[in-house]
Formats: sequence, C-alpha cells, structure tokens
Amino acid sequence: MLACASSPPPVSSGPPPVSSGRSDLAAGPIAARPGETRSLFAAPWVFTDEQGAPVTLDHWRGAPIFVSMVFTNCTSACPLTIDKLREVAAAFKREGRPATFVLVTLDPTNDTPDQLRRFKASRDLPADWHLLRASDETTRALADLLQIKVVDNAHIFHDSRIVVFDGSGLLAGQLHG
Repeated sequence: MLACASSPPPVSSGPPPVSSGRSDLAAGPIAARPGETRSLFAAPWVFTDEQGAPVTLDHWRGAPIFVSMVFTNCTSACPLTIDKLREVAAAFKREGRPATFVLVTLDPTNDTPDQLRRFKASRDLPADWHLLRASDETTRALADLLQIKVVDNAHIFHDSRIVVFDGSGLLAGQLHG
C-alpha cells in the first residue's frame, strides 16, 4: 500500500498490448477466475464526471478502458500513475489503437466536479480523459472490484494500480503506476 507521500512501486516499461478478448498484460492478483464473464459494465454504478454530468462506465463500451483511482491532493504516487497513463495513451495513439482513460477519485468528499475540472486543467490532462467521482459506497465498491487497498485516516493510503478492461468490460490485465 502506498501513502501519497511515499515512493511508488517500480513501473513496467513499454505500452501494454491489449486486444479485445485476450490479455497480454501481467495477470497479477486480480486475474479473472477461469470462465469468469462478469463485466465491469454490469455494475449499476452512476458516477459524476468533471462537468457534473451523470455517467456509467458502460458509456465507454467498445474499446479497452484503463481505470485507475487517484485523488487531486496527492503529490507523489498519483502523479506517477498519471505519467504512466500518459505513456500508455501516447503508445496507443501512435499505433492508432483506440482506448479510454478513466480516473476515479478516492476522495469524493473533496474532489467535486469543479475540483476535478481544475485538476484536469492544471495537470494538462488530455481532453478525452474522464475524471469521475461517486458516492463513498460506490467508490469503495469500485476499489474493491479493482482490488485497490485503501486506508483513509488522516491521509489516504492506497495501492497504485491501473486496471485494464477490454471493450466488453472484461478484465484484461493490470499495470502498476
């Protein structure tokens, strides 16, 4: 588990080769069980995007979706996760492959849509990236699904993980931010 102020885990190099229906990424501890067909899109969760509009993850069905959980006040682990996502996005763009990038805040109390918009602008995040917030319950449920361990006391401590789903919302693999 990482504290926002701690040093991050090692980052793997190179873009992940993701294609629908199979995984070339490191399976790690969140690998789907044999025969599992539960889709990320099956969850009934409703998020609010940085514009204040309601959205479900099903909205991005069709292309690989990279999902990570961050928060706007993080100054160590989260920026490195975002840098890793930038590398992956650039590789997908160079190769002409579609992909969707979604960052969900771990701090929905403080990361309002307005704060997410300011964060996106201040970090010069790509316009086609999606910053989302949800209720505390939905945030915890997504963290559980992604197997991101979170401890929230005076500071938010969390795993730095990017989880990749194929265009059908099935687990394709993970990267470490």
